[in-house]
Amino acid sequence: MPIAFRFFFTFLILAASACGIAYAQDISLLPKYGSLPKNEAQKLSDEKFIAGVDEYYKGNRKKAAEEISERGWQSLRQGKVTDAIRRFNQAWLLDNSNGSALWGMATIQANTGKATDSLKLFEEAERSIGNEIDFSVDYGKAIGVAGAQTKNDALLQNAFARFARAYDKAPQHTLNLQNWAITLFYAGNYAEAWKKIQLAEATPRRVELDSNFIAALQSKMPRP
Repeated sequence: MPIAFRFFFTFLILAASACGIAYAQDISLLPKYGSLPKNEAQKLSDEKFIAGVDEYYKGNRKKAAEEISERGWQSLRQGKVTDAIRRFNQAWLLDNSNGSALWGMATIQANTGKATDSLKLFEEAERSIGNEIDFSVDYGKAIGVAGAQTKNDALLQNAFARFARAYDKAPQHTLNLQNWAITLFYAGNYAEAWKKIQLAEATPRRVELDSNFIAALQSKMPRP
């Protein structure tokens, strides 16, 4: 199953710049293939792929999409972003309502500096997997980043409300507390950010906290 991804304080993962170059060359590295028209060779490739999947899964494209999306998440956890986006696109090609694939695409967008672009994908994914706590944590993170990047108070308040709802459901969710703290940091509320970090430091997954962020917070306000 997918898991919420760490919110590195730089907002980037190492493959971001490489992906930016590849995106201009290969539509399979764009979410939903960039929603671009495909040429005849690409259409033929899709037809062959779908035919092979239909034969293997006996026409059960939803099951195929679920399994292919899970492979995408496995690749993403291993840092193989190119492989991951291709898998998510394949899953979406088979079943364009597959929330896991849409979530995966959105996560890659958000973690490569395109948080605002990711929000439409998160919104679409929410229709089918909105009750997943890890999805809620990632979506709240993306909204918070987008709000900070664009100085949009409505987005920031939306993010805070989502963090609070996730906390009510899962008070021990380390990354939700960290994402909440980071968004508070960007809003200039360092005292409240420390409160969230202190809660996160008491959770079982506290080792996942980003030391770079904690150092940045310390530079703004000494630990209470």
